[in-house]
Amino acid sequence: MSRKKEEWGPHTHCIICGKAIPEGEKTCSKECSRKYEEELKQYKKQQKMSYLFIIVMVGMILVFFLASYFARG
Repeated sequence: MSRKKEEWGPHTHCIICGKAIPEGEKTCSKECSRKYEEELKQYKKQQKMSYLFIIVMVGMILVFFLASYFARG
């Protein structure tokens, strides 16, 4: 069996669909770029919600701790 060797040269792959693209680019088309922007927007929204949840939980723990501390004293 002989395999055909292909040399692509310097390239990367589209972060959405995986097609080979020139170095320095993230996506291969406008549609992939749009999908990437949507995913990035959703990720940032999810990250903000995670931070908000952590802040609320820490705040609740502090309130319960302080309430029990002052209730004893």
